Amino acid sequence: MGTKTALITGANSGLGLATAKALAQRSFDLVLLCRSDQKGREAQADVQKANPAVTVDYFIADLADLDSVREAAGQITAKYPQLDVLINNAGYTPARLEFVDGIEKSFYASHIGHFVLTNHLLGSLKAAGAGANGPARVISLSSAAYLGGRAARFFRKIDDLSPTFAYCDDKLANLLFARELARQTAGQGVVSYSVHPGAVRTRFGADTPGFLGKVFSLAGPLMRTPEKGAQTSVFLASAPMKSIGERNNGGYFADSAPKNTHNRDINDEKAAWLWEKTMPFV
Repeated sequence: MGTKTALITGANSGLGLATAKALAQRSFDLVLLCRSDQKGREAQADVQKANPAVTVDYFIADLADLDSVREAAGQITAKYPQLDVLINNAGYTPARLEFVDGIEKSFYASHIGHFVLTNHLLGSLKAAGAGANGPARVISLSSAAYLGGRAARFFRKIDDLSPTFAYCDDKLANLLFARELARQTAGQGVVSYSVHPGAVRTRFGADTPGFLGKVFSLAGPLMRTPEKGAQTSVFLASAPMKSIGERNNGGYFADSAPKNTHNRDINDEKAAWLWEKTMPFV
């Protein structure tokens, strides 16, 4: 039994798996959210090896299927009335444009799916945040690709949108969500951050066509290992709050330090608009 409990989405491979193992080694109990039962069981066994003394559990949900997200969230809150850390790690790079309810699928899964999950878990997060281990922490994986994102494209069906810019939009939305979540939960025992893990060498994006796929392929030898890429998420999940800095709530982190952002769409007004626009999906 660990000292804290962390839930990680997309925890069966890459960054998510590396993050889960690192937190297990720091005596966290782990809850893994995966898309298939087989991958969940395999990840559970893998993470358990990192520290046999902690509890490792898993649940199944597809972030592009909001009914499955709500069902999993209900199961999780019933079993875990207190949740110390939520890491919205699962990421998607669109191999081709697909749409769910008229919204580009990777944006739907990466932003809307995580938004719905987080809101359904807020009760467990606030309950943990009110305890001795508080505040609870929500960590959303973004990327430096946010630089190419544009809020004007959010929620729109754009048939000629490139996979590259679809990915950039996802990452901008993740950053804005983390920013607004900090404002929405201020004083309620929950803090929120977004993270750039660096260019990480995983299977993520391997099948992406066009320019973005070429970048993933050519940059492979220069990329970080998943263990290195997970370090900032692990830092934000486990470091004392004084090391993170109370004033950095809602901030964007890379290399375990807060960073300035450079996109005209990153402001309080856009963050609040995104929250309001997404809330009906909850």
